[in-house]
Amino acid sequence: KIKELNPWKYFWDVDIITLILPENEEPVYCSVMGRGGEFYGIGFYFGFDALDNFYKIIETTDMPPQQIQRFQEDNVIICYFGDREELFKEELQIVKDLGLKFRGRNNWIYFRSFKKGYAPYILNKEEVLKQTAIMRHLLQALKNYIEEDIVVNFEEGETLVHKYDKQKNEWVTLAAPLLLPQRKYLIPILKDELLLSRMAKQPTTSAEIEVDIAYLNTIIRDKEYDRPIAGRICILADSKSGMIIDQHILSPEDNEVQYVFDMVIPYILNMGKPKKIFVRDEYLFHL
Repeated sequence: KIKELNPWKYFWDVDIITLILPENEEPVYCSVMGRGGEFYGIGFYFGFDALDNFYKIIETTDMPPQQIQRFQEDNVIICYFGDREELFKEELQIVKDLGLKFRGRNNWIYFRSFKKGYAPYILNKEEVLKQTAIMRHLLQALKNYIEEDIVVNFEEGETLVHKYDKQKNEWVTLAAPLLLPQRKYLIPILKDELLLSRMAKQPTTSAEIEVDIAYLNTIIRDKEYDRPIAGRICILADSKSGMIIDQHILSPEDNEVQYVFDMVIPYILNMGKPKKIFVRDEYLFHL
């Protein structure tokens, strides 16, 4: 039903639709993709941090495509309108069991859930039930926008809001300013005073090192997990020579913060304080 409305004729992917639902603590933000005619889909971003990451993807121009996934690590579901070969065999079986008929390019509907440490995968039961309710609200918001000719100045920072009006006792769709609270990053505190003292006494060197939690171009299937794992590596390298100093392949439950410190602290104790530490994103910068 949403596809029949051709929402990509009315929205660019940066035009945000905000669903304020009573059962959700934070809004669900929707991005309609396809106005360029090459790729069709709808992104659902659950909460402020997920939307913040959405804008980071848009604003990041120099990051390799494989590393963009760090901005979709959690609270993101994307509905794709793609081709048959893009679906997992499990999804093709579901389509068959439901008696659905998809024909041609950009007509096969499927979903991907993004979770930290895992490769994008099909929705579980809880996600299906939640997503069904959300898409009903999105359908109504799109209908209201198109049929009522609601004016939203997206370029000036407005969003199309769909919410329940308690005074009117009905759902309403209207234009409103898009508000995005500033993200707060966790900053670990090292409490070992003796260790801090030893590190502080180390000489400063001319070395320049790089620290990253990088996504590898690999997907790992392990029977212990109910979804495929995304290959990730915590890595410490010499920036000038490119030599790998230390590395650790991460599993989904690994404490990546601990691994970062388990590499950087021994390096400082053994080699001294580097002149510079290069990182790829704000998350690592705050660590």
